[in-house]
Amino acid sequence: MSACQVLPERKDEPADVRDATIDAKINPKDQQESVLETVPLMNNAILTLYNNANELYKANQFNQAIASLERAYEIQPNVGKITQLLAEIQLHKGDFKQAHYWATIATNNGPAKGSSCEKSWRILAVTSEKLGYVSQQTQALESQHNCLVKAQNRY
Repeated sequence: MSACQVLPERKDEPADVRDATIDAKINPKDQQESVLETVPLMNNAILTLYNNANELYKANQFNQAIASLERAYEIQPNVGKITQLLAEIQLHKGDFKQAHYWATIATNNGPAKGSSCEKSWRILAVTSEKLGYVSQQTQALESQHNCLVKAQNRY
């Protein structure tokens, strides 16, 4: 004999999990190094919020990380690393429109040279791909190459 039972509807959200394919596109192993790096200045409160959010993100606690980053953004909106991490987390959550929104801000407010610049454009390219924005994806991939500053040959 078998019995049918109606299970209660699940009300909580699924657990946050990082997508390895997205990580591979955002942080490729064959990434070239830039000889020029620009680092945004963050006051101590912002740096604490950012570091806390980064640890929460690594622990797959996406909503808490987002809350911390949004608070940091309210205080100091011109730090590209904040919006870059917001975009990356939204990508992993599957909210591609929010990821695209934050990635666009990251490319506008972030550094113009170096690995942080390159990563912002990679994130924008991935979000554009997920949303089907082919021309914007192409532009982001082209812009990514302008971030890299190679060492000059010495004779």
